[in-house]
Amino acid sequence: MGGTSFNTVTELQRIVAQGRVSETALEAITGIAGERLGAVLAESNRYEVGMSAAAFPLSSDESTRLSVLAAQLIQGMEIGDDERLKAILEGLTIEFKLTTLNLALLTGTNLDDIEACLVDPAAVAPERKYPLAVRASYLSLAIANARPY
Repeated sequence: MGGTSFNTVTELQRIVAQGRVSETALEAITGIAGERLGAVLAESNRYEVGMSAAAFPLSSDESTRLSVLAAQLIQGMEIGDDERLKAILEGLTIEFKLTTLNLALLTGTNLDDIEACLVDPAAVAPERKYPLAVRASYLSLAIANARPY
């Protein structure tokens, strides 16, 4: 298996060119000023991985956040919906210490469905899985908004 590095700038340029996301959306999502974000996206090879004398227009934190976002928008979207639902539920139970009963009560969904999704989401009927997925996603967003930066 050959190794290739993920070039954030090149990948972001590609998805912007494809219309998958706009520079305006990237600015709104990241909070990075448009002129600095534009400066990064304007040049294809200037900001490559490795040592360089070129000044990078983003802070280390901004660069990291932009790289994580790029990876999630590009590679993360390839994850199947069932695997994504299971990961959301695992995050809520493992990272945020919510029990499956907490989740059932917060989301207004069936406890058995939550527990089944943690084992094999494909075993849960779509009409029961969909409300759970939407509500668990909303709960994840609510928690993310409450966390310190």
